[in-house]
Amino acid sequence: MIQTEARVVAKKTIAPAWWRLTLAAPELPPPLPGQFLLLRCADRYTCYLRRPIFPTPLPQAQFTLLLRPDPDPGLAWLSARQPGDTLDVIGPLGRGFPLPKNVRHLLLVSDTPAMGPLLGQMERAIAAGAAVTLALGGSRASALYPVAALPPVVEYQAATLDGSLGYRGPVTELLPDLLRWADMTCLVGSTLLYRTVRRQLEQARLRAEANFLYGLVADSPLACGMGACLSCAVSTPHGFKLACVEGPVFDLTELELL
Repeated sequence: MIQTEARVVAKKTIAPAWWRLTLAAPELPPPLPGQFLLLRCADRYTCYLRRPIFPTPLPQAQFTLLLRPDPDPGLAWLSARQPGDTLDVIGPLGRGFPLPKNVRHLLLVSDTPAMGPLLGQMERAIAAGAAVTLALGGSRASALYPVAALPPVVEYQAATLDGSLGYRGPVTELLPDLLRWADMTCLVGSTLLYRTVRRQLEQARLRAEANFLYGLVADSPLACGMGACLSCAVSTPHGFKLACVEGPVFDLTELELL
């Protein structure tokens, strides 16, 4: 990891209250989808701790950030940045999503608007020639990533609790058949989503297979990025692991999802 400056080169509105911020950082090693950067927001007196952000890599030493309105003062500051601004970042940190060469059918699932880490995995799989299905769930249509911003080759399945887009109900009710279709599944969302999908996997494929189901654990605070503060510990059958070093992407068959 290194500490460097990233320059904002573009900011684009992709839907109401959805923005894409493009940054250039020539010195930064290209992050894998699911790896994170620690970003200094505002000044150290307003926001003492850096904020973890999950970039989607682009060619020519650039990457994008998916932004939404956020009550956190640091992320609200980030959402107000404009082209020409510079940002102090450290990274890339942690372990991202794998993508084995034998994966031909990739399923991506999220029940949160903070599903940005899946976008890099989607682009990576498309470039490798894999078929990709993205299943998103939320309370209403405006909480879901806009379908118009997706590549046309991606199959998009939506579920909303109010029925305003796609299936009426939780996104997990769309998944049993998709889990049988997929070679690999990547998730970003709640612990409830992870528990439910792991149980569905056991029912659909008779057992929870290793190297099939991966999730990004973001509930634990990623504060230091080096395993020093121990605030991001997650429980496994073999003891605790630190999300900032040994994650934040984990094989979900290896976690105790309490």
